[in-house]
Amino acid sequence: MLMKKILLILFCSCSITSFSQNFDKGDKLIGGSLSFSVFNANNSGPGYYHAGNAGILPSYSWFVKNNLAMGLRGSVGYSRTVQKFDNGDKRINQSLTTGVAVFFRKYKFLKEKFGIYFDNEAGGNYNSTSEINPPDGIKNRYFGASYQFSPGVFYKFSKRFIGEGNIGGVYASYFGGQGIHNVGIGATFLQYFNLGINYLIEKKKS
Repeated sequence: MLMKKILLILFCSCSITSFSQNFDKGDKLIGGSLSFSVFNANNSGPGYYHAGNAGILPSYSWFVKNNLAMGLRGSVGYSRTVQKFDNGDKRINQSLTTGVAVFFRKYKFLKEKFGIYFDNEAGGNYNSTSEINPPDGIKNRYFGASYQFSPGVFYKFSKRFIGEGNIGGVYASYFGGQGIHNVGIGATFLQYFNLGINYLIEKKKS
């Protein structure tokens, strides 16, 4: 009898402290992330520049299959680039970007609380830029579309809260407006950092 009680206590303790190694179909995630990057670089041409950007990305997603989530992600970002020339002149560019995207994210547990994910995102954005080049200033507005693939890692701090992060990915983008059209393909590994947290809402069990 005493042994049964001990086994029951151990089972209950394990149930409380352990985490499911699956996100189940019907579960939902609400949260968001912060993105940032800061770097200095020498141009291939004259001058030297440093740049930085920061963004807020709220998101809502639901699991269409176990460990596969589909969701919507918004974004608000600000960037600033300062370019200095050998003659002492400098050019400052500032940009404010807003957008919305649809994404699919595949989660894979490697351990009880820790795992990796693969994020595929496609969306559109609106960008307002200003160039400060004394004594003149230029303002432009662009619309764009992009696709991005980003691998990352996640960790379950508790049954409900999941921390996530990545260090960039690969992308394809287009933006145009005011007679300018630009298509780009590239990678942002180790240039772009993204840290976030999600709150898990489990599907009600019938």
